[in-house]
Amino acid sequence: MSYLSIQNVSKIYPRKKTKALQDFSLTVEKGEFITIVGPSGSGKSTLLNILTGFEEPTTGSIILAEQDITKSAPKDRDMALVFQEYALFPHMTVAENITFGMKIRKTAKKKRQEKLDWVTSELGLTEVVNVLPKNLSGGQRQRVSLARAIVRNPKLFLMDEPLSNLDAKLRDQVGDLILTTHKKLQATTLFVTHSQEEAMSLADRIIVLKDGVIQQIGTPHEIYEKPKNRFVAEFIGRPTINLFSFDKLPSYLQQRFSRESEKLAAIRSEYILIREFSHKESQASVDFETGVVTEIRYYGGSSILQLAWQGVTLAVKTTQDTRNLMGQCVHFTFDTTQLLFFEL
Repeated sequence: MSYLSIQNVSKIYPRKKTKALQDFSLTVEKGEFITIVGPSGSGKSTLLNILTGFEEPTTGSIILAEQDITKSAPKDRDMALVFQEYALFPHMTVAENITFGMKIRKTAKKKRQEKLDWVTSELGLTEVVNVLPKNLSGGQRQRVSLARAIVRNPKLFLMDEPLSNLDAKLRDQVGDLILTTHKKLQATTLFVTHSQEEAMSLADRIIVLKDGVIQQIGTPHEIYEKPKNRFVAEFIGRPTINLFSFDKLPSYLQQRFSRESEKLAAIRSEYILIREFSHKESQASVDFETGVVTEIRYYGGSSILQLAWQGVTLAVKTTQDTRNLMGQCVHFTFDTTQLLFFEL
């Protein structure tokens, strides 16, 4: 039996015509790290509120560790939350913030101290246990929030965009810390984010939501390489996947994929293969497509080119030297094993 089972959960708000969440079903095994990703208004927060018990589902059920918690009070669900806002008590030290929940639950003082010593050592907080939150960095505050959740030893961790208030370097550091801690504790985690980069880098499986409806559930590789629809293909991946009408493909590819002729063609930037650069379009082989470089973005080990091609713009990722290419012709081919097709 699955550790967490969410079955046909829907949420309808009386004053809204559409469902905030529609027939959401998910089974999670113990120890899995699930990320839930989608744009604003996709139903992520609604799902979290239902799981925590802050809201009741209109329909459906939730089973956690073989217990039906659909109508249980939040305090009886044995879940720990890590928020976007750190939600620390400003008048309490780090130690007091971390142990507050255990104190309320009347955990023995010796046990509280043992857990405090362990978690602060694990999360690199030993030197700041007697410091107030106002004197901590953003990364330290988020680690305190994480520590407070960890000492609960809950059945389920729920994380609501915990990295969004951090700068890029701290996001990577705290993200690594969350993943390492998750594995060490063999925890079960649902991580809500609007960032597809976070979803891809952290998850065992990803759930893509739009307008309260699950668009796809799969591993990061499945979501990226085999998106089930155009929304998933465009939402996941940077730069955004290239989309263009079928009739722009070279004739030999139109013949090869003739059954897809009524659909949009799509390909990711790294699967457009640059063969050569040239000042003269006439030098291109008949087997090559030709585009003109209109923009170059350099990222250190790679560049993203914007190519004007048959009235559309293609994003092309390359590790080749792209200096002094602005306005030049580029000859390229498509990796035909990576072409995707979606309904118009």
